[in-house]
Amino acid sequence: MKVKSPARSSELHLLLGASRSDLVRSFVREAALAEGAPLACAGLISADSAEAWLLLSEGASGDARAHVALSLVHDEARVRIVLHGHARFAGIMASLGSRMRPGAGVSCHESGIDNWEVSLHRGLNGTAEALFPAPAVGPAPEEPPLADDVEISLAEKRDAVSIARCFLDVYGHHYVHADVFSPQKYWARVERGELLPVVARDRRGDVIGHLALERDPGALVAERGEAVVLPAYRGRHLLERMTARLSEEAPGQGLHGVYSEALTIHTFSQRNDERSGMPVCAVLLGANPESFRPRDVACPTAGQRQSYLRTFGFVQPPPPRTLQAAGPYQDVLANIYDSLGVRLTKAQPAAPASADSLTRLRVNDRGYGVIRFTRIGTSCAIELAQALRDVRSLGARSVQLSALANDPGLPQLITAARDLGFFFCGLGPAFADGEDLVLLQLLTEPLETGKLQLYTDVARQLVAFIDADRTAVSRGAGA
Repeated sequence: MKVKSPARSSELHLLLGASRSDLVRSFVREAALAEGAPLACAGLISADSAEAWLLLSEGASGDARAHVALSLVHDEARVRIVLHGHARFAGIMASLGSRMRPGAGVSCHESGIDNWEVSLHRGLNGTAEALFPAPAVGPAPEEPPLADDVEISLAEKRDAVSIARCFLDVYGHHYVHADVFSPQKYWARVERGELLPVVARDRRGDVIGHLALERDPGALVAERGEAVVLPAYRGRHLLERMTARLSEEAPGQGLHGVYSEALTIHTFSQRNDERSGMPVCAVLLGANPESFRPRDVACPTAGQRQSYLRTFGFVQPPPPRTLQAAGPYQDVLANIYDSLGVRLTKAQPAAPASADSLTRLRVNDRGYGVIRFTRIGTSCAIELAQALRDVRSLGARSVQLSALANDPGLPQLITAARDLGFFFCGLGPAFADGEDLVLLQLLTEPLETGKLQLYTDVARQLVAFIDADRTAVSRGAGA
């Protein structure tokens, strides 16, 4: 417990619980008197505070903390009780108003992303006008129970704060898309067309789940991601229902396909992808730091970076594809195309169109680097070696290499990449303005694929192929 008393204001921090109501009463009374409030006002505002504290304590967990502050502003004494969490307290207004003595001013509102504030007001003469009229005294309405009949709908601007709270409750502050924690930035993405979100709401209208289609400007594929369901509502197929709602929206978005990147510390999202007809097309090893995971989920991959399965589904029937000779990856790529329902033809061998390649590099703040060959030239081996040095110098701990599946230089680039330690990653269908990318990857630190949690036999077979290729490359088989 911590108490401080600056001029005209006093504060108390303590655990929420009914046994502490007398402490709250005494604190508010003594603080009000110390700040110069009349005896009658101090007695009434302290009684109000104790009553509010008892009501708030009814739904509190053992470790919930609260902040109580008293201040004198003009001709009023004000008490603010700030609590962590929103859903437990948002429905208490009617009950609170009915339990206050005549003349009490009462208000409740959100405070920041994940806090709820109750304010009590009394005039220094012992009375005050209520900011919200208290309802007639009578039995307090029952709290709406946790209900199975959850509503799934497109998100609205007013949901942005509740969405932020959901992610904070599940992930803490370690979530890959930090914009979800800023309601203004989040909704700006929606208005720019970069995000199409759906939410799950309980009977009270509170957001308890979220899922969205994310796309870069002009992109022909979108990621189905930013998935979250509050722990109390898991096991009710909300993720599947939100997925189905987004599937209804996807055809109208001008997309070729939708992909998802499922965690490999559990199989919840992998099961959802399988049931929605999205097969695995790539395995992204070491894509994020170990801390980027839900707080309430055990981590079987402890001690190494997080890995993901990329799944994909075409929105419309895809046209036939052409694949250049891919050496040791020809058969596995053909299998991936087959799982996606794509008819594949083999390209005629041809020399690279230019001596020089065109490349793009990037490394994010999570240590994941990408080398993209938009054109493969005859000097690709030298250019790739330099690009790898560049991304490593920028802090890349896991590196992805990508190139067009129909680029004539693909066989030469695969050979050069394997010589440098790159091994198979997968396929990026329609990721390059509607064209496909062949993906390889390189790790700079140990990672055990045996720790990954995999739902389907197809995923296990693909990971086994990647493991074998990684071993072969490390032994110099690609030289």
